[in-house]
Amino acid sequence: MTAVEWDEVKRLAADFQRAQLSSTVQRLSERNCVEIITKLLDLKLLDVVFTTDGKEYVTPQQLTREIRDELYVHGGRINLVELVKLLSVDLNQIAARAAEIERADQNCSLVLGQLIDKTYVNRIAEEINERLLQQGQVTIGDLTRHYDLPSDFLQMVVEKQLGKIIHGKQDKTDPQVFFTESYVARNRACIRGALAAALRPISVATLLSQCGVEERLFYSIIGKLMETKQVPGVITGKQQGGSSMYIPAIYSKSQNDWVNSFYKQNGYLEYDALMRLGIVDHQLFVHKHFPNEKLLLLPSFAVGPQIIDQVEAAVEEAIATGSMVDIMPLLPSLFEPQDAGEILTEVLKNTKIKSPSQNMHIFCSTMVLTEQFIQKLTKPFDAIIQKKAEEVVSSGAYLLAQAESKLQNNRNLIEQYEPNTKGDRREERRKKATGGKGGGGTQGRETRTKSTKKKYLRGKATAGDDSDEETTSATGKTSGSSHKLEMLSIAEIKEVLAEDETLQEEDLGELIAEIANHLYPSLNKSGLAAAETVFESTMASSAQSRRKTHSDLQDKLNAMFVNVRLFEKGIKQFADKDIQQQLVKYLLKTLCTEITNDVFSYIAQENMFQYDQTKELSPEIRLKILNDSPNECKEPLLKLHKSLNTSSIEEFLNCVEAALGPGVCDMILRKPDKKKERPQLLGHRQALLEQLTSSEDPALVLHLTALILFQAMTQTMLHASGRFVSNILTYLQPHLTAEVFNTLQRYHDLVLKLLTTGSDDDSRSQIVNALKEGMPAIKEIATSFKKHSSTE
Repeated sequence: MTAVEWDEVKRLAADFQRAQLSSTVQRLSERNCVEIITKLLDLKLLDVVFTTDGKEYVTPQQLTREIRDELYVHGGRINLVELVKLLSVDLNQIAARAAEIERADQNCSLVLGQLIDKTYVNRIAEEINERLLQQGQVTIGDLTRHYDLPSDFLQMVVEKQLGKIIHGKQDKTDPQVFFTESYVARNRACIRGALAAALRPISVATLLSQCGVEERLFYSIIGKLMETKQVPGVITGKQQGGSSMYIPAIYSKSQNDWVNSFYKQNGYLEYDALMRLGIVDHQLFVHKHFPNEKLLLLPSFAVGPQIIDQVEAAVEEAIATGSMVDIMPLLPSLFEPQDAGEILTEVLKNTKIKSPSQNMHIFCSTMVLTEQFIQKLTKPFDAIIQKKAEEVVSSGAYLLAQAESKLQNNRNLIEQYEPNTKGDRREERRKKATGGKGGGGTQGRETRTKSTKKKYLRGKATAGDDSDEETTSATGKTSGSSHKLEMLSIAEIKEVLAEDETLQEEDLGELIAEIANHLYPSLNKSGLAAAETVFESTMASSAQSRRKTHSDLQDKLNAMFVNVRLFEKGIKQFADKDIQQQLVKYLLKTLCTEITNDVFSYIAQENMFQYDQTKELSPEIRLKILNDSPNECKEPLLKLHKSLNTSSIEEFLNCVEAALGPGVCDMILRKPDKKKERPQLLGHRQALLEQLTSSEDPALVLHLTALILFQAMTQTMLHASGRFVSNILTYLQPHLTAEVFNTLQRYHDLVLKLLTTGSDDDSRSQIVNALKEGMPAIKEIATSFKKHSSTE
């Protein structure tokens, strides 16, 4: 504002004052005053602040003066919001004036919307000092809640007035805590008295509740007390949350005395006992308390060298005598088998015991068995293993295990290489499908090749079968061929071990079980080796007798083949075709089936097929042998098998010739020789007569008599069952005298009555007596009958 303008303002103000003081008739209206002030504001000749009602004006200087007046009236602290209500001025204007006052006056502060001067600060400092004298300590947090002022402001006030208005000390560990010396001395005396009176461990939380001391102050006081040795004891645990413990020195001394006495008497320490004494960290306590002792720390005990030396001496004695020892009786009764096992492990680490020549085994965690003792236990198994080896070889189980292992090895090889070649084979098939099988170029001609399959004999090892992991011997046995064959079961091993004198105590059942599990692999390995030896010797001896067996079977089959032809001639003596068919079926069912079974059995033995040799071959077993046979044998064997279900003896004989021929059984079938038929007939009749002489069964006697009479009459042999006796008698009737026929017929009727009469029938005994009385006559007819006597 220029001087001219300021002079103009002064002139206007003087005029305005004269106008106000003069009592003239002319006056300014309110509107004129508003216009004048507005004009002055527009010309920036006047600076005023509007009130909230808009009816009054106040200059900034006046507003500042009124704010200071209100601050004084309110005791040096007033809220800006209250000034809005008291002065009717906008909050922004008051906040601006308050900030100006804070900048201009160092004794005034603007704190969180409140204007505070030095008088108020001094007054609260005096109040804090009185509070500190009464309570002994104050915290900034409590003062913040009490005065509703920020903690930073109160912290600054207290630290600034500390030693002036406020008489106290600031806590070094917590700057927001202030206390007096008398308060610290009082709490120190209380804590020192409580700790001096303690005779057993007490938790810090209990001490804090009893003494009424804060945890922070407690640890600072007790630290100084321990430095000056004013309290006999130590603080253990974390110094946080009152979880630490105070242990008096007198308690520690009695505790150590007990531990020393117990260890000296027993040679070990139990962790549960240490826990009852209040020792929480057992292993740390043991390390600190016995720094020079070589203690073995177990999960529940700390074992001293005295006990370990006893166990070591017992083990050394067992090694020297080649026996066994149980260390549980040497240990205290509180020890568990797991503890004994760890002690044994520690003892066996001793270089004096552990040597290459001594091999020891631990069983049941507490028992030490030397290798000599175990070898003594295995001696009774030698004879058992040899017997088992002979049994598995003779029963064929060993050979079956060989075949299964060989088959499994082949499958493993196929599975190993199949995934790698699968994609190549698919690509090769695709190329063949798109490009043809011929050679390259347009002149390539498609050629067809016949698929061939390799012929394998199951159960036999070929000369070219080699494996990376198994070696094949001359007998076809591989090193892994009998892994599924169990020579001795664990139960059998237990039975043999239980008979040993040293293992016959009642509480050694678990030991026997563990020894059996330990011996199981080695005994079975020895058994398989013995079985291999027996098998090789058996194969060697069987190779020598094989030729003889082949020759004997060839002679037997030739004899049976001739008998079938002779029986066929006898069947043809009957004119009734129905009877002929029934006799043919019976012959096929019996003698022909026996020939077929012999052929199939020979094929099975040659190819080492496994089947139950104690039972007769059923059609199912024959088909199984047929399916497993080599390809060149399948067709002749299949025809022979099917011929048993036909009604032609001639067809069966032709199939037998093909089955016995080269490529199948390799047997020579002799041609029929009529010169040898008569000795065959005489031999058959003699066999029937011998059987008749020794027989006492009425039905069998009649049956044999009918066959003997038929052969004597027709000079042919007949193979028939008892159900054909009536048909044979009907055929013989024209050739027999009436007396002989009637005798045979009556005897036949009695036999039928006997077979149809129940066991409780009274007439049965009469029929039996009649049959016994008539049996000599029937036998006489058979032995004395001649062909010429019937013609007479």
